[in-house]
Amino acid sequence: MQTSWSNPVHLIELNSFFISEKYGFVLEKPLTELPHYYQLWMDIANNLTHLIKTHQLRELVEKMPLLRTLRLHGHRQLRLAHLALGFISMGYVWQEGPHQPAKALPRALAVPYCNVSQTLGLPPILVYADCVLANWKLKDPKRLGFCQNLDTIFSFPGGESGKGFFLVSLLVEKSANSGIQGIISAVNAMATFDMNKLHMALQRMTLSIKNMEETFRLMHNHVDPKLFHETFRIYLSGWRDNPMLPDGLWYEGVSEEPLQLSGGSAAQSSTIQSLDVLLGIQHDKDSAGFLRRMQSYMLPSHRKLMETVASRPSLRSLVLSRSDLSLRLAYNSCVSALVALRSYHLNVVAKYITVPGHRAQAAGCPFRGACVALGDRGTGGSSPMTLLKSVRDSTRKALIPQHMSLAEA
Repeated sequence: MQTSWSNPVHLIELNSFFISEKYGFVLEKPLTELPHYYQLWMDIANNLTHLIKTHQLRELVEKMPLLRTLRLHGHRQLRLAHLALGFISMGYVWQEGPHQPAKALPRALAVPYCNVSQTLGLPPILVYADCVLANWKLKDPKRLGFCQNLDTIFSFPGGESGKGFFLVSLLVEKSANSGIQGIISAVNAMATFDMNKLHMALQRMTLSIKNMEETFRLMHNHVDPKLFHETFRIYLSGWRDNPMLPDGLWYEGVSEEPLQLSGGSAAQSSTIQSLDVLLGIQHDKDSAGFLRRMQSYMLPSHRKLMETVASRPSLRSLVLSRSDLSLRLAYNSCVSALVALRSYHLNVVAKYITVPGHRAQAAGCPFRGACVALGDRGTGGSSPMTLLKSVRDSTRKALIPQHMSLAEA
């Protein structure tokens, strides 16, 4: 982020980045049906759990006809197609568990999946923008209320715990909506040098981050750690930095070499990374590299917000340059809220990944070391505890002491 904040710049708006005023980065009113031509995709994706449990999915996918993607029109149809093909692909690869993954996606699945991915600017794997941001519907569209009326469009084996994982993550993102608007307001306040609006924007972001943490706590009510670790989590695993697929995955009819792609991860959340950019959080080399790579798994329009914020004058430098104690306190409150959120995320990872992983190792993993590998790595391919401790600590370092000046920073 640039350090000069005196030059006038253009104001930015939510709709420039295809961000919903009501839902933030969450896709508003996602479709649940595709044109009839693609009904086979929808039938398979809607019946995925049964097909995996009865070991029928691979055989069915291998008999699929190759469908052209030219009949998909508009962003929402493309998002639903990417979601459906992503779920089918994950189910196909991991149908027989971690000990026997598929080494290639059949042509009839790989070719349309890569075509849709290219159009959207996403990789051909199930990403956070799919399974969290676009994987929701209302059980009864006529019924009032939101949280109690939510359901997933697609899910994996894992029952209500699997659905709960996706839906709580969705609610966390939805609760970030006000914070995203705060980011826009903060950038514009700096552009117009309106310190009052900047102060209010920081307060808005702080409250939003606290709401995200409070919503995150719902995970304990809706997701069983044993089911999550032993049944559900494998279907989010990718084929990069994964010892079960060390060479990656072949996409028949697309590439002459296997592709290495990371699975869905909270690190692919545009919300958290946008906050990092605005607040000037400086992560260490390894963590920064991983987070930067995760940006390629975000929608280009969402990634554009981070790039835009990064190109604007530095908020942290502005706060440091002014002898405005209330502004400094507002900035520190926002950073502290983000530290608390990341600390809580560490607790969640310990409960749902680390502790069950250690128990599986102690009990004797039947999958020839796969449990050990899964226990040490997140679905995005990182070591989750190491990464989260690192980004939590670097966030804490962004706190500004009361008397620190710009020259001392």
